[in-house]
Amino acid sequence: MKLFRLCCLVILVIAGSVMLLSSCQQTRDVRFSPSASIVPTTITPFSAYQQAVATWLSGHRQATGPDKRWEVQINTPFECGVGNTKGVLFIHGLGDSPYFFHDVAEHLCERNVWVRAILLPGHGSKPGDMLNASYALWQQTTNFHVEQFSLKVDELYLAGFSTGTNLAVVATSQRSDIAGLLLFSPAFESRFAVTWLAPYLTGLFSWPNVEPEDNPTRYNSMAMQGFAAYQRSVDAVQASLQQKAVTLPALLVVPEGDSVVDVNRVAELYAAHFRHPTSQLLWLGEEEDAPANSQVLSMQIPAQRIGAASHMSVLFSAQSPLYGVDGTIRICDNGQGSNKTKRCEAGEEVWYGPWGLTEEGKVFARLTYNPYFDTMMGAIEQLLEIDSQ
Repeated sequence: MKLFRLCCLVILVIAGSVMLLSSCQQTRDVRFSPSASIVPTTITPFSAYQQAVATWLSGHRQATGPDKRWEVQINTPFECGVGNTKGVLFIHGLGDSPYFFHDVAEHLCERNVWVRAILLPGHGSKPGDMLNASYALWQQTTNFHVEQFSLKVDELYLAGFSTGTNLAVVATSQRSDIAGLLLFSPAFESRFAVTWLAPYLTGLFSWPNVEPEDNPTRYNSMAMQGFAAYQRSVDAVQASLQQKAVTLPALLVVPEGDSVVDVNRVAELYAAHFRHPTSQLLWLGEEEDAPANSQVLSMQIPAQRIGAASHMSVLFSAQSPLYGVDGTIRICDNGQGSNKTKRCEAGEEVWYGPWGLTEEGKVFARLTYNPYFDTMMGAIEQLLEIDSQ
């Protein structure tokens, strides 16, 4: 593996020289420059933290549309179900925002669970703020809010999406009072060489991925520093799992078609290091490739024009106003060529799947909702030991 990564590094250094020249003009935009300060993180009580973040975002967010106030609102940390004795702390993924947990949180708060969702530094404002991001700062922010929330509830569960799953597992390994884990699209290992090698490339070129910014809930562009911080979280979570097995209840929701994460490696780590008898892996994919003892939910659903699950689809219900069946956001940049992308953008009827899924005669958009959302919520309720309503 070390030799393979070294070869990849040589190739990327050469490619990086070309990318550096081509990206200089693109990154002069203010969106790709860091703010003079970072978003507030370690403030208590939570209401003061929310207000401080909202104020900071109001001054630093580069809006993607005409309603900046709304964009600040959906990127600000939130809580609901305040005062209940069972709590869930949500930690989002790379480039994402607290909004990603809106649907799951709403469901849980209706069932007497106190939910909090935090904002990691570098997020919610503009891609340039990712230049000041670091794994250490993300973990510090997570650990602070875990500690503060633990003082308010009798039972505390940690929940993460993508990179947030790594932060949640590491935080759990350092404490004895966490009741369980909810891990959505766990990002224990990346599929991409640029991510593995990012910690060594931050000084070579800052922007391996520059895209138009049109999504109010997440970045489309990503700085190399963001990839490097993510890779540090991968190193940390794998070291944590090697040193200490997860012996508390855990639910992993894994989309087989994930274009971001090495899902087979995730399954291996789950089998080797998650030891509680009630832990469960929901495999959004097909039976023939599913890990042993997982619950398989087929994602080949022609009636809904779904070909496979995507990395981001697990968290949103079909009723999501942004990402559901009739949602206002359609992601057509899906690795299928410019012609099909334009047809998608023109409003042609599409199929849905992860980035990179292509089939002859079909135009694909990103699948942005979970057709098994209710099934997943049932598994969450079972792990949290709460009654369905």
